[in-house]
Amino acid sequence: MRDPELRALIAGRDVFLMMSRLLGKEIDRPLYRTLLAADAQATASETLLIGAETRSLGEEEALQTLSAEYCRLFVGPRPVCLPYESVYRGEAVIGGRAEHRIKMFMEHHRVEAVIPTAYPLLAYDHLAIGLAVLHHLLDVCAEPFAGTSARGRARDAVRRLMDDHLLAWAPSFLNDLHVTARFEPYAGVAGFTARLMLEQ
Repeated sequence: MRDPELRALIAGRDVFLMMSRLLGKEIDRPLYRTLLAADAQATASETLLIGAETRSLGEEEALQTLSAEYCRLFVGPRPVCLPYESVYRGEAVIGGRAEHRIKMFMEHHRVEAVIPTAYPLLAYDHLAIGLAVLHHLLDVCAEPFAGTSARGRARDAVRRLMDDHLLAWAPSFLNDLHVTARFEPYAGVAGFTARLMLEQ
């Protein structure tokens, strides 16, 4: 990863945080309203985060629709897009190699993932965790007061996280999600996140 590629990731780091949030938990009322407010700021050429069809349902029904979509995609029964590296690679989910690799990465780079109890995540190889860690490391890279050595360590960790963990499966998963999701923001943010990851 060269410096221009790292700069592109840093510039788009909030996309990773948004995708992490969308994968980690159903869209609740505060997030829904935040997405609507962002849509109100969008230009005519920009993709809206909440589709017109969903907005037309009204807030209560839209939240129920998006909740059902979250469960269909990620929870089940029979979820269509499980966001675990282990599942994507056909490995054991809990305690498998993918989870062990990401835990070792976080331990080595002294990054701790604190998973809120409201998030239905079964293992550390969930993409929501990987994207949240990536966002945190990119924040350190961008922080002018972090110091040269801290930024250098974060830059090296971003490279390792991307090369050893995320690029091998996350863009393909996100492209599958982009095609499979029936509602925004899942489809649009997934497609944009995949493109951003592949630009590096």
